[in-house]
Amino acid sequence: MPRSIPVTLSNGKSWPTKKAAKEHFTAMLARYKNCERVAAQDAADLAALLDRYDRSCLPGEPTKIGIGISHFTRQLNVGNGYATPGFHVHRIDGSSIDFSFWDAVQIDAL
Repeated sequence: MPRSIPVTLSNGKSWPTKKAAKEHFTAMLARYKNCERVAAQDAADLAALLDRYDRSCLPGEPTKIGIGISHFTRQLNVGNGYATPGFHVHRIDGSSIDFSFWDAVQIDAL
């Protein structure tokens, strides 16, 4: 039986398993409509999750946080043959990028 790996974020939030953390962020995504700005209490969890993600980047690799976070939104990610909702981080320099909370949760603690 695989062992459960807890997920702990830099803002103090934690879940006993990766599955529980994914359920938290899936429910969060469902609370918002496309193009809607994420509320401050949820944004704190997303910022801490991005911190977790960025700490796994190799030196010189671009980070998702960039020069700083302005806010988050839910956006529709459209590709060749698919369209799925996801979170986007909007940076203080005016740039934005999507990110996968699924991938960020999967990262083992550093």
